Amino acid sequence: MSTKASSSPKWMFAAALALSCLAAARGQSQTPKTLGFKNRFVIEIRNPGTLGLENYPVILDVKEIRAFAPDFNSYNYAIFDETGREYRLVLSQADDLNADRAHDEIVFVRTLPPSSTTRLACYYSPKGSFQLMMSTPRTYARLGGDRAGAALGWESNLAGFKFINGRVEVYGKLYAGLALMKLRGVDDVLQEWGMNILAGGGSSGLGGLSLWDGKTRIPLTNQQGNEGIEIQKTVVAAGPLRALVKTEYSRIRSAKGEHGVVELFSAFADNVFSRQDVTINPKAGGPVLIGVGVQKLGAEEVVFEKDKGFLAAWGRGPEAAGEVGLAVLFAPSEFAGLDENGPERSVKLYARPGRKQTFWTIGGWGRGIVTAASPAARNWASMAGEIGSKLRAPIEIRFRAR
Repeated sequence: MSTKASSSPKWMFAAALALSCLAAARGQSQTPKTLGFKNRFVIEIRNPGTLGLENYPVILDVKEIRAFAPDFNSYNYAIFDETGREYRLVLSQADDLNADRAHDEIVFVRTLPPSSTTRLACYYSPKGSFQLMMSTPRTYARLGGDRAGAALGWESNLAGFKFINGRVEVYGKLYAGLALMKLRGVDDVLQEWGMNILAGGGSSGLGGLSLWDGKTRIPLTNQQGNEGIEIQKTVVAAGPLRALVKTEYSRIRSAKGEHGVVELFSAFADNVFSRQDVTINPKAGGPVLIGVGVQKLGAEEVVFEKDKGFLAAWGRGPEAAGEVGLAVLFAPSEFAGLDENGPERSVKLYARPGRKQTFWTIGGWGRGIVTAASPAARNWASMAGEIGSKLRAPIEIRFRAR
């Protein structure tokens, strides 16, 4: 993959500045306790593999933190990279996934060298609320803004995505930055930031879902004759490090009964992929096949490596877009088949009701910052395989007292 110029984050010196100013005012040394944090524990992140994981999204489970530190307060904490008596803020984001006003996950983006252990210090106070989150946002999400006012959009500074009636489309960007706040109405014509490079069409786009009942495909869409399916859309978090949106499908009927599906889409700062976490309701019973759609392109070249966990296609998109690349990344152990009938390919994955299923999608554009050098199809496939390997890398996270 090649990406063109990206602006550097402005938050790197913010914590040091805040600590310095506050400490000077109080005549104290510069430590996180200057900001009132009372307790501390260590987050240890181990990358045992041989791959370097650049800008890797690290997701901490707040329940697991509290199993180690029962008084941890996700409304009053900060994470630091400590070197001697120097403290550099690690920008993080706490997210409430189910709107119960309790944070479920804490996210930050970190480069993890191969065969390495990264140690970060988390400072917190059991009571109160305080945020040290000085940042230029690098992700964004919103509901509405398209012609029908029904689209769900999420983006990082490098890539953007759109969900409309069960179809997923891709925004190509001409430069690094956020575009959804600038977008008004029409998105399938070239604008100063880029354009929708997968607008329209009769497929589910890139990452639209289906369920399979035997040989019968059930598209999860509420258009094209499937109006009985209901889809509820929610923005869970807009940023600054993770844009997170949710779709909830109901009234999906098959021979096995009626199903419900919950899907989380996320984009992370300084990353080009969309992560999709899918959970099928437990009432379905037994293994279920889900299909991940990849729209067919004109004059396309397709590389499919089931043992490496990716399908990548490069070809002509909608007329105004020109050359487009699409890819889906998955765990090879979950692969269940490939269906190529109709206007899209459907990568089938085994899923167990009640258990989260994760895969990723990437969209590229011949004119954009996420692209592939010539020979484009070969390099696009190589990039997809490399990113998939890094996203599936088995990192280990532990919490320690010191």
